[in-house]
Amino acid sequence: MPQLPPPVWAELFHGGTWNDVTEDVRVSTSPVSVTRGLSSESSSAAQPTACTCDLDSRDNRYAPRNPMSPLYGKIGRNTPFRWGYTVGGPWAEFASPDPMTYQSVFVSDTAALDVAGDFDLRVDLALEDWSASQLLALRTVPSANYCWVLMIDDGFLVLQWYPGGNFGTRTYRVATEAIKAYHGQRLTVRATLDVDNGAGGHEVRFYTGRTVDDEEWHLVGAPLTAAGTTSLFTGTAYMEIGAAFSALALGPDGGYIANMRGRAYGLKLLDNGTVKVNMTTATATPGGTSWVDKTGLTWTRGGSSALTNRHVRMSGEVPAWPPTRDLSGQDNYVSIAPSGILRRMGAGTKPQDSALRRFIKTLSPLECWPLTDGPDSKAAKSMVGGRDMVQPYQADTVAPEWGGGRLADWVEPVIAAKAETIGGLQASVRRVASVGASWSVDLFLSGGGRPASGQFVITDVGAGTDADNQVNVQIVFSGNLNQLTLIRNSYSSDSSSSTFLASVADVGIYDERPHHMRLTIEPGATSFWTLYIDGQYKQAGSLSGIRMKPVGRILLGWGYATISGATATDRSFGYLTYWNSSAPSPASIWNAYLGYQGERAGDRIERLAAESGYVATVAGDAVYQQRMGIQDRAQLVDLLDEANRTNFGYLLEARDRSEVIHRGQSTLWNQAPALTLDYAAGLIGAPFKPVDDDKLTENDVSVKRQYGSVPGRQVLEEGELSVLDPPNGVGRYDHEYTYSLYNDDQADQVARMRLHLGTYAGVRYTRLTLNLANERVFAMIDAILRIDVGDLIRLTNLPADHGPDAVDVLVQGYEESAGPDGWTITFNCAPGEPWTTGIVDSLTRGRADTGGCTLTSAVTASATSVPVTTTGERRWVDSATYPGDFPFEVRTGGEVMRVTACTGTGTAQTFTVVRAINGVQKAHSAGQDIRLATPVYAAL
Repeated sequence: MPQLPPPVWAELFHGGTWNDVTEDVRVSTSPVSVTRGLSSESSSAAQPTACTCDLDSRDNRYAPRNPMSPLYGKIGRNTPFRWGYTVGGPWAEFASPDPMTYQSVFVSDTAALDVAGDFDLRVDLALEDWSASQLLALRTVPSANYCWVLMIDDGFLVLQWYPGGNFGTRTYRVATEAIKAYHGQRLTVRATLDVDNGAGGHEVRFYTGRTVDDEEWHLVGAPLTAAGTTSLFTGTAYMEIGAAFSALALGPDGGYIANMRGRAYGLKLLDNGTVKVNMTTATATPGGTSWVDKTGLTWTRGGSSALTNRHVRMSGEVPAWPPTRDLSGQDNYVSIAPSGILRRMGAGTKPQDSALRRFIKTLSPLECWPLTDGPDSKAAKSMVGGRDMVQPYQADTVAPEWGGGRLADWVEPVIAAKAETIGGLQASVRRVASVGASWSVDLFLSGGGRPASGQFVITDVGAGTDADNQVNVQIVFSGNLNQLTLIRNSYSSDSSSSTFLASVADVGIYDERPHHMRLTIEPGATSFWTLYIDGQYKQAGSLSGIRMKPVGRILLGWGYATISGATATDRSFGYLTYWNSSAPSPASIWNAYLGYQGERAGDRIERLAAESGYVATVAGDAVYQQRMGIQDRAQLVDLLDEANRTNFGYLLEARDRSEVIHRGQSTLWNQAPALTLDYAAGLIGAPFKPVDDDKLTENDVSVKRQYGSVPGRQVLEEGELSVLDPPNGVGRYDHEYTYSLYNDDQADQVARMRLHLGTYAGVRYTRLTLNLANERVFAMIDAILRIDVGDLIRLTNLPADHGPDAVDVLVQGYEESAGPDGWTITFNCAPGEPWTTGIVDSLTRGRADTGGCTLTSAVTASATSVPVTTTGERRWVDSATYPGDFPFEVRTGGEVMRVTACTGTGTAQTFTVVRAINGVQKAHSAGQDIRLATPVYAAL
């Protein structure tokens, strides 16, 4: 039975731990509220989670500047805060971070655990880290009682079984794709073993889903088939989730696998399709030690696991502690407004450094001169605090134009070596104890059409004496020949020598595009050199008996008359960088230089966050994530938003931790409902005001690729929401967008997706309010509190004027409020029907619709024979040729009919139907459109 105010809890983090402040939360006098995700269906930019909460502070404890407060020096701006409910059914919590701590739930041996035929295991889990190796579920103990193990190995699901019951018969299969889920995400993982596939072999498949009872599953990787039939051992071992009671060598490589860290909600085990075990922790008692599952088996907590129903509804930071008093001065409280981490991430105004600069800074080079100093500079500052690069003394030299050069539009301005000038920069390098087995120097440049001249001289730390020669490698630019010339120079007290090393032809660096050059030296009795151009190996050789030492000085010169005269065109130079043997690969730094073109959207989000000291994790198969274009210079949140927008997903904070999560578009398609709401049962609260307007209409969409060429354009030419004037359409609603995309072909794909979403013809249910204090609604509390941004809600039994069908909506955000007079959650929603795509071999989503079909003649309200004429290219399947494709459902005039048979093999065919599948039964006119009842679309 629900109560008001609901049972809430709250904590502040200080002193290195979370501290309970529940008694100070004034939920009995003022509500606590949380907003999460997008505030409306038309918004798209990521919005921080926000909370409002009053804390009792009559003893002035929540006053950071009060020296007498017990919290003085412990709380202040951005003190971590989290809040939630203790309500609903529990789950098994495995919270210890120690991978060897025993924490599990288990059931003792019984015949119900034996699987004699095909194995089908489903486990409902929320893991702290889905990429970490860990045990999930197992039935195995030592002493010849090995049955099976389901685990994760570096993010890949693994099923391992032992036909002979001992370690020597160990057999395993590893999924061909990793699970891509954000930290703490709840998923059901499934492994099936077909012990005899009918072709003399066996097959393993892995899936993910929402619940153990899902009817449609997402296949993870490819099916894994091997020769020979197999079987599972039916020993006397108990079955566990989370850990093995005895430490066992269970890993695919024969090593130990860590125990699970996260939450377990349920397990379902089937033998040849027959349910043997069906457990949910929701039937347990919070704080209890054992419970009985749906199949009559008793489960027990093991080790340090716990059964808890303590939901975290918001985790954030308190930016301010404003004191509030009543007029009498007797009452004192603090109204705090904790926010998610996105607030702080987006608080500044400074754009992020270029991808190249961020990459270099993250990897801590020995030395780096970005050459990005301002127009009034006299010297180039070191990024790592080393010595300045200055102009060498030479007659007729001219300073570079500081800030006047461009390596690329997405990289900070650098120096420009102006045409018809002679000049240079040089600096000494700080000495280090060791550079390891090699060292490298990078130079980034652009411009300099032929002819172009200059030199790049890298000198070692030799003293220049007979006992300690000083050696340099001189790289001479020869733009008129499109080559580089490498020369080795050696100096002692009394002499010097020069040796030609190589002419490197066709280097292709003398144009207006960005280029990269790296010289790598491997010191030794004979040192070896390697030259890389634009991230690729170009040429290599030796220094002929010379031992070159680490770098002591670097000179960059242009237009030197002693080489080939003054340069004829402007050239740009930047990010002169010195690395030890742990240098990033040439390909990786070239990729950063080009702004990570082609990077998957989720990978970009995770990388950007990590480079700035935050954690971001992503849900959604990598192969279905959009490839990004050039990473520009912008604020961090804007860059994250850009990747999220390109991937048509959702960006928000994790609900229970200080992390950013991205839910990719691949997770939105074809979802099972997270919640089904029966309007007739009084489950939906006021206000309930669906809208049927043109607010989101887009029927002429142009999408341009940033830094790209001609935009892609998609137009809906016919239909009720087409660009045709009413009544044949709605008129033109044209929109133009710019997206960060890898290639121009993607612009058409994105335009098609926007057109698809912008021409949804149904009624929009933008806000759904649930009264959690309503007993009928409270009965669904576990499902309601699981719902998050991106989940699907299904509405059934709507009023007749809304239409006869169930309606799906996609949650874009929500607001919840818990207080003395009410307990509600309001979901901000967008249409869910457009997120339905085709699935091969699916009975409901595996069919392609015709290109057009009409009723050949009028149909009465009771007729079960319906004549149709196909106007598109392909007719309907007939039941004589394709009996396995029946039945299927069609819609005409608002009525859904089930087609049980179809005769005719031409464009004129006749359906045999069952009428009024959706409760509508009426007569229909000749020429009326008839289509599949459940439309499917091609996913992005």
